[in-house]
Order: sequence, then structure tokens, then C-alpha cells
Amino acid sequence: MLDDTALNAGDRWIDDWQAKIEARLARTRALTAGLREVKGVGRSGDGLVEVTIDSSGALMELRLDEDVRRHSARWIAEQVITAARSAKGDLARAATGVVHESGENETPEGRAVLAAFTARLGESGG
Repeated sequence: MLDDTALNAGDRWIDDWQAKIEARLARTRALTAGLREVKGVGRSGDGLVEVTIDSSGALMELRLDEDVRRHSARWIAEQVITAARSAKGDLARAATGVVHESGENETPEGRAVLAAFTARLGESGG
């Protein structure tokens, strides 16, 4: 039979365990919120095309320098694709920076969030 001391110790252990889980969840939610704010920017090799993507990898901005008019539509399309790939790499690097700055790169949750983020982009982390 358990006495009150053992029951109180058990209650404290459960409360402590729950508090730790809630703190980890709060940190993971904060990290995820921070990752929603990152953007990636990519440019073509000659800088005539610039692409900005949001944290989901969706195109936010496309800037075409006036000099692209000298090129074919196919060339422009290739440069947009190149810039978009570069933007995804930039986004993955920015996300890695957010995770490192938060200190969550040392936690299983932080590593899992970053791995999921970069996998969704089709990147291996940068």
C-alpha cells in the first residue's frame, strides 16, 4: 500500500513531466511560427531574373530586368527555374539559421522540424 509521501512524490513527478512536455511543445510551436516567416531569394547567374519564395516554397515575387527582352522566352523560362531552385536553397539555409539561432538544433524536436521543412522543399538542408 502506498502512503501519502509516495503518492505526493508520484504527483510531483507527473506534474514535472507534464511541465517539461508543455515547455517542449511551446518551444516547437515558437520555432514553427518563426519558420513561417522565412523567405528565400534566388537569382539567375547574370542577375537578370530574381525570384522570392515564401516559407512554403510558393512564388511571392518575380523580378525580370529589362535586359531579358534580348533573350528568347525559353531562355527566360530556364532562368526563372534556375532562380527558383536557388531561392529554395536560400530558404533552406534561412530555415537552418532560424533553428540554430533558437538553439533548437540541439533538440530532437528542432532537428525534426528542420528535416521536415527542408524535405518538403526537396532540399537536403542547403
